[in-house]
Amino acid sequence: DFEAGEAVELSFLKNGRWQGVAFRVPKAALAGRPLFPHVLVKNCAVEFNFGQRARPLGGLPPGFSLIQHLPPGERHRGTQGPRSKAECEILMMVGLPAAGKTTWAVKHAAANPGKKYNILGTNAIMDKMRVMGLRRQRNYAGRWDVLIQQATQCLNRLIQIAARKRRNYILDQV
Repeated sequence: DFEAGEAVELSFLKNGRWQGVAFRVPKAALAGRPLFPHVLVKNCAVEFNFGQRARPLGGLPPGFSLIQHLPPGERHRGTQGPRSKAECEILMMVGLPAAGKTTWAVKHAAANPGKKYNILGTNAIMDKMRVMGLRRQRNYAGRWDVLIQQATQCLNRLIQIAARKRRNYILDQV
């Protein structure tokens, strides 16, 4: 709801039942940028109707409309990845450990959001493997070698998957 005052309210319905306001985002924080719907679930199936069906899956609150019913002039297309493998970029970091490769890769990805770089490396994998907000290196006493071996195996598998995708990558691995 963009007309809720100084904040944009994000809410949803489940099976036609109002679930309430999930988030309020200050309009100033959006800085005129559009919002795109995203849903993250695990081990379940979901079905969405943004307006592609003849009628909603459940009732709509008064004054609300489905996203697909927005006039084309009010819609914004999200960034697109490479159209073909020939347009893909792969940057491979080269340098000694602790030389700043990861720092450069993160800054380069942030400075080029349109490229949608995926950073592949054991550091990136380890960052995703936090426990209680702490890196596993600090709380994985005695088993660090096993963890780094698993992260390396995971990276090798990710590289195999990446070879089949049309995306831009930064390979950040010593």
